[in-house]
Amino acid sequence: MPPKMLQNLSFGAIALVSASTLAVAPALAQETRPLTENPTLIRGCRQLNQAAEVFDNSTLGPTSNRIGTLAAGTRVTLTGAVTTGRAQVFLGSGTLSSIQPVGWLNAANLGPCGGNPPPPTGACFRADTALVVRSGPSTGSAVVAGYNQNDLVRASTNPPTQQTASDGRRWMQVRIYDGSLGWIARTGSGGVGSNVTPTNCP
Repeated sequence: MPPKMLQNLSFGAIALVSASTLAVAPALAQETRPLTENPTLIRGCRQLNQAAEVFDNSTLGPTSNRIGTLAAGTRVTLTGAVTTGRAQVFLGSGTLSSIQPVGWLNAANLGPCGGNPPPPTGACFRADTALVVRSGPSTGSAVVAGYNQNDLVRASTNPPTQQTASDGRRWMQVRIYDGSLGWIARTGSGGVGSNVTPTNCP
């Protein structure tokens, strides 16, 4: 086949792939976690505040997709790829896998490098539903992060630091993946219901 025809065929194939990808993207976006790249996180150092399983996908499962388990205190490098409640990390030492040294873990397990892992008696909770993390204890405060249902939520202190807003909603201060603090609504308006369930810290 002449080079020119081969070139045209190649461009045609690329166009078909692109068109196909665009056609299915909206459906995929509704069924999967939105992945983004945060340039400010690339090559950032993080330290595990507890033992964590690492997976080859951002859904963290099933077990057959687990590529390793890292001990509390292990330092990892962020790739910059993130999704709600998840972070992609790189571990060049080969502890994960010589074939795949990049994996995903629960972002709640990460803290700043140089810090000490929190004591096992820390206050931990399981998210009963998807939760928004805000900069302050009110619905008007900026959104800084989020938890998915069943994610581990670690309070900033033990016992937890809490505040009751004017609408009766009880807020709890939490420590998120980058080591910073935020607030989640532990109850609904008027103090009704509960968005988290106490659990043992890993």
